[in-house]
Amino acid sequence: MIMWRRNQDTVNFHAAIAKVALVVSVFFMAGCDGGQAPPPAPVAPKPAVFDPSMSMRAFKPGQFTRVTDVSQVVTLTRGFWMGTHEVTQREFESVMGSNPSFFKGENLPVDKVSFEQAVAFCKALTTGDRKAGRIAANMIYRLPTEAEWEYACLAGATTAFSFGDSEAESDAHAWSAENADDKTNPVGKKKPNGKGLYDMHGNVWEWVMDWFAAHPKAEQLVDPTGPTEGKHRVFKGGGWYHEGKYGRSTSRFMMEPGMSINFVGFRVALVEVP
Repeated sequence: MIMWRRNQDTVNFHAAIAKVALVVSVFFMAGCDGGQAPPPAPVAPKPAVFDPSMSMRAFKPGQFTRVTDVSQVVTLTRGFWMGTHEVTQREFESVMGSNPSFFKGENLPVDKVSFEQAVAFCKALTTGDRKAGRIAANMIYRLPTEAEWEYACLAGATTAFSFGDSEAESDAHAWSAENADDKTNPVGKKKPNGKGLYDMHGNVWEWVMDWFAAHPKAEQLVDPTGPTEGKHRVFKGGGWYHEGKYGRSTSRFMMEPGMSINFVGFRVALVEVP
């Protein structure tokens, strides 16, 4: 009788152990995959940093009307940022280590700068701002296209200038041959356009990306960038050496990309790239 109880107790004991082992086995099978620890919970990515070293204004996709010998509706399908002022000599020298300008002053726009030098500045600025964590890895500084420049210049206006149709009103908005005293002037001293951009009319002409050619005659253009090759690059906006009428948004001159002169400078655009 006693032996039977011992055997029964032994059976019960082993049965209990088996149940515990089964529970443990089920627990690990349910909670693990092949004996490995469960994957960690997903972590939300950090927001992209946006603290560009240049003062910029954002432009959403949109349309404007370019009126030359024909009227064209130009559509831009991608947004971009545009510098609030022309690149100054202080900014250029801080990035490139040199200053090619004829007129000297740290808050004057850089002048006597070639298209090639302007492009080199944009590339160096992109590298520096990415390394410093100021812009995301998919963003670059570059010169604006001619269409982007005109869109930003007008800032929603439907007139020849951002401030109206007559250059007679330009004194408050632009440095030109009529008021510049035969030199460049510090950036940001005239009234800005409707988006807060200074000196889009006058002070120095500004390089854009496009090769020079006659505009297409189409009534509708979408994201135009000009021809794929050429001899001269376009510059826009008028300057201290020329009359105010040349500050119209559609005005354009051209020069070989390796050449420079003391009434041409530039401003930068900032874009996301695929």
